Amino acid sequence: MLTIEKKAMDGLNSGNWYSKIPESERCVVDAAAKWLRPIPWQWFVTLTFPWNIRYETADRKLRELINNLEKSLGTSVCFVAGKESKPKVDGVSVPWHFHVLMASHASIPRSAIEYFWKQLVGAGHSRVIDGRFESESVKVEPYNENERGPEYCLKAMCSLQGDWSFRRLEIFNPNIGGASRPNHRTLRAARRAKEQKQRFEASRTLAAAFHSPAA
Repeated sequence: MLTIEKKAMDGLNSGNWYSKIPESERCVVDAAAKWLRPIPWQWFVTLTFPWNIRYETADRKLRELINNLEKSLGTSVCFVAGKESKPKVDGVSVPWHFHVLMASHASIPRSAIEYFWKQLVGAGHSRVIDGRFESESVKVEPYNENERGPEYCLKAMCSLQGDWSFRRLEIFNPNIGGASRPNHRTLRAARRAKEQKQRFEASRTLAAAFHSPAA
């Protein structure tokens, strides 16, 4: 299982993965990535399972992770997740796993993502990365807007061994316009999102003022 998890953890800088996307699929991946890029993503997260999980169970575990983060932060968490599996890689099959981008008005602690995921699926094996223990079941990396994070997340979206899902994009993506005839539910959601943003911006301003040197 360690070999399987390590292959699933391979990330942006692991070989020529982009050129391996079929050309007919790459244009779709590129278009989706361009649409998602304006979102202020915080983290690039890889989530694996210590067992060969079912398709539906994997989706449920991801939803539970996001729900737990939202309850902990007291605000919405936006995500886009690419789910993929690989029948055979060097003779070893890779079960379903996720590559996820996350954003929120609040700062999402790395430790919270790691904690809630390990509570849901277990820690798996551990290894030392940059002087800290890192679980083989969850890898949390700062999002780098100069890398192809969205493309990597969605690289299997057109494949039979892939799928993708998302939540709260309408709150954080300026490419999504409002409904021409919003109902009470959409108006309430928009108002709540605006209030959350204002609250966390105010708290950040207060924190910055508190930590700034005295004039």
